[in-house]
Amino acid sequence: MAQAEENQSRLVTSVITLKKSSQHRIITNGSENRSLQLNVVDGFIRLFCVNGNEKKTTESTLALMHSGTVSSFSWNNQRRLMIEALEASKVEFNPKGQPINTNHFLENWILDLYEIKQPADSLERLIKLFLLMAKSSSDQDDTPEQTLISGLSHRRIGEIISSTRPTISRHLGWMQRQKLIDVDVTTKTMRLNLVQLQAKQDELFAQPRPHLQ
Repeated sequence: MAQAEENQSRLVTSVITLKKSSQHRIITNGSENRSLQLNVVDGFIRLFCVNGNEKKTTESTLALMHSGTVSSFSWNNQRRLMIEALEASKVEFNPKGQPINTNHFLENWILDLYEIKQPADSLERLIKLFLLMAKSSSDQDDTPEQTLISGLSHRRIGEIISSTRPTISRHLGWMQRQKLIDVDVTTKTMRLNLVQLQAKQDELFAQPRPHLQ
């Protein structure tokens, strides 16, 4: 037990390298409010929690973090907190020499994802998700007109916006035909054409809904 506790203490001040699609549990103690800081040195990761017990579990995506993102937050929850490398990634836990002061990164992502799930139209939810990802990426990138996305399966996108894999596949095919996205089947990456996405959102969903007037 003492050795396990020592390993946990070491983990929160270490740099780990993750292969694409690999997952890693963030060591937290459910009985206390643990402050954490994650610095995505390289790559693209998904922060999520696992709900339920050993017989039945579900995952809830909390945030998507690009290279250069630093998130400081408190976690006081029995759910298992984990990260998944959507690309080969390097992540630093609680960087040494930096104060562990919480910021609003995780809170903002949770609220943004909640708002994304509100529209009844799944296509609107998908466009909103892509625009949110573009916005978060542009905070680290100087070329916001296009954003590359990799590592997110159709099933995972469906989980994030409360939809299904077949529906997501159908929407993505339509987006390709509309030149809203470009898909590289070799590298399995999507390039978001942000100007077109924003214009299509305004065209389809910016008009007042009669039932809301």
